[in-house]
Amino acid sequence: MKISFLLIFCVSIGFILPAEVFALRPFVTTDADVVETNLVEIEYGIFGLHEQKHPGPDELTLEPSSIRFNYGLPWDSEIVLETVGQLIDTEYSGTLGIKEKQFADTLGSYKKVWWRVDSGSWIPNFATETGAIFPTEKGTSGLGFEGTGIFSWYLKNFTCHTTLGGGTTTKEFEHNRRGLFVYGLILDVPVPQYKKLHLVTEYSGEKVKRSILDHQLLGGMVWEGPKEIEYDIAGFTGLNSESVDWGMTMGITFTIGRTKKLR
Repeated sequence: MKISFLLIFCVSIGFILPAEVFALRPFVTTDADVVETNLVEIEYGIFGLHEQKHPGPDELTLEPSSIRFNYGLPWDSEIVLETVGQLIDTEYSGTLGIKEKQFADTLGSYKKVWWRVDSGSWIPNFATETGAIFPTEKGTSGLGFEGTGIFSWYLKNFTCHTTLGGGTTTKEFEHNRRGLFVYGLILDVPVPQYKKLHLVTEYSGEKVKRSILDHQLLGGMVWEGPKEIEYDIAGFTGLNSESVDWGMTMGITFTIGRTKKLR
């Protein structure tokens, strides 16, 4: 099933199904919510894989693990720490031969919800997230910075999250920082026959100054298992030559202490 079909499918059924929100794996962007004070939510990526053929040589990247810690603070806020472990084969020809090992997308940030509304309202929750991007990828140096605004609509029939933001980053083997623009749109739609199963989709993108837009489309599912652990699996595809050709991800989310995010 093509991921573009998943997007259309989720949007279509969103207007007839009841809504309940799950955690933010497997998405690139986030929501306007935080965990409760003194609780820890862990989003753990068990497996990830993606391939990029253009530009340059084929590059197959295996992500044996990724992790995001969300620690709840007073005043409706949280601290977020995240990173992704990567094994990279830059000359993929049918057999996996690891050429590079690195941590990528390493970020520390502070997230705060500024206002909340009751579920079912067309007025969104609003939050901001600001933080530092650490130079853990090959050929990078110096801190980057990122700040985003996040809107979340918890409607009767579906849930929607929109992220818009920007900052600075350093491209591979460069010393000067460039401007960065990021955005995302998430739709979350439950399946009525299976109350703990959701279909999810996301369109996200990143534009670095003097570079081609990197954007992708994701589609998958999230479900709640025993002990309120949430499981996810998704596939994604890039939408131009700068983006990943294809990929997949799977993982779990759980909370240490009482469960569920503030709403």
